[in-house]
Amino acid sequence: MVSTVSLSDGRVLGVRVLGPGDGEVVQAFVRSLSRRSRTQRFFSPIAELSPRQLERALNCEGLHIAAIDGSGAIVALAQYALEGDGEAEFGVVVGDAWQGQGIGAQLLQTLLDEARRSGLARLGGVTQADNDPMRLLARRLGFQLRPDPDPRLVRMERALAA
Repeated sequence: MVSTVSLSDGRVLGVRVLGPGDGEVVQAFVRSLSRRSRTQRFFSPIAELSPRQLERALNCEGLHIAAIDGSGAIVALAQYALEGDGEAEFGVVVGDAWQGQGIGAQLLQTLLDEARRSGLARLGGVTQADNDPMRLLARRLGFQLRPDPDPRLVRMERALAA
C-alpha cells in the first residue's frame, strides 16, 4: 500500500498504485457503480470501460491509485494523466456505498501532492455542471472553476506551487 485514507467513521482503507494487472478489479469496480455515478465520472452510463479507457486508466503516463477495502475490492479510483507542458488531467470516482466519507477528498489531495512533487505546474479536470459534490470538493481544494465550451461541463484547474 502506498498510503491510507481515514473515513469519517474511523475506518481506514489502504491506497495503492494500480498497474497493468488490475484490469479485472477496475472493471468490477466500474460495473458496481450506479448509473448516476458512472455518468458523472465517465459522462456516459457505460456498463464497463472500453479497452481504450481501461488502457488509459492503468497504463498512461501519470498516477493511478485506488482505495481498497479489507477484502481487496476497489472502493474508489483517482488518477491523473500527463497532458504535456507540465499539465495533467485528473479524475476521481468513489463507489456509491462509500460516498460522503471523505475518500474522494483524500485521494484528490494525494493526486495534488504527487503532481506537485513530480514537478507538474497545473492539474485540471472536467466535471458535469450539475455534479455539485465534485464542484464543491474542487473549490475546497483550491481549484478554480470556469465554464467549458460545452455548457453541460465545468473545467476545474489548479496551479501547483513549486
